[in-house]
Amino acid sequence: MLWKRIGLEDFEFPKVADYKKDYIKLENSLPPGVELIKITEDADDYFNIDGIQGLGDKFISFAKEFYNSGIALSPSRNTKIIAPIKIEFNIDDKNPIVIDKNIIIAESGSEITLVIDYSSSEKVEGFHNGLTVVYAKENSVVNIIKIQRMNDISCNFDSNIAFVEGQGKVNWLSVELGSNISGCNYTTFLEGEASESNLSSIYLGDGTRKMDLGYSMIHQGSRSISTIETKGVLKDKSRKVFRGNLDFKRGARHSKGTEEEYVILLDPTVKSDSIPALLCDEDDVEGEHAASAGQIDENRLFYLMSRGLDEREAKKLIIEASFRPVIDKIPLENLRKLISNEVDRRLIND
Repeated sequence: MLWKRIGLEDFEFPKVADYKKDYIKLENSLPPGVELIKITEDADDYFNIDGIQGLGDKFISFAKEFYNSGIALSPSRNTKIIAPIKIEFNIDDKNPIVIDKNIIIAESGSEITLVIDYSSSEKVEGFHNGLTVVYAKENSVVNIIKIQRMNDISCNFDSNIAFVEGQGKVNWLSVELGSNISGCNYTTFLEGEASESNLSSIYLGDGTRKMDLGYSMIHQGSRSISTIETKGVLKDKSRKVFRGNLDFKRGARHSKGTEEEYVILLDPTVKSDSIPALLCDEDDVEGEHAASAGQIDENRLFYLMSRGLDEREAKKLIIEASFRPVIDKIPLENLRKLISNEVDRRLIND
């Protein structure tokens, strides 16, 4: 495998090992009509994703064939789960590999929120390769929050795919803070009329971290709506590639899609590539895309420093303000604090 822009060459998958920890974390019992189980081969029939690239056929095939963890979650018709469901993967020396395969099938009118947190012990060279597939049926709402905060010597690869039927909605939230090399892909197929998907993400690159981020909204149904909003920070010698795609297929008339990425470059030694794309086979649609990169606004920095903050504190405050709208969407307070603390730690670790 070769990702030229982030310099991933001659990559080989590690030998598969069991993941023995209990990763389903439920504070309360689930209401009737909700099935949550550790995934088995019985769920394979639902993974009709042949031809979908994600991070690449090899990554997806590896997760489908060699998974050692994952869940199947299915709320029944008109079932609404208020409390978020948390899945927690913590990599340590006895469990260095997570290959999770997850499937979420939201029946008509149902609503769920799923939080998946990936972390690792300080000195373990961890590996994660995941595949998450969402089927959102008519009028359902699925919120998927993924937090990746593995250590600086680990590798992370994650493919996420959603199919959304009429008036269904899938909301993605991605937090990318860790790993030496991280590849992350989200692809949503807006199949039904008035289907909707929103993706909010933040990322922070420091040290020699390398990130490849790919976000795609495929409009197939009429009056479908999508948004991609990404905010990032790069420092030291980190590298990032962002690929954002809005694709309006024939039949997606009256649909609307927007995508925007803004990245703050703290050092001249970082490398940032942004590749927004707008594809269209339908006439009556609205598509907007934008990408911008630059240093912290000098006027804002001067204003904060004139109020008594030193330069480092002022920069940190500006970055935190940029990330805050996304962090505040995370429904678990302890995770919001963990993320804020991790951002602080990485920003001040010069």
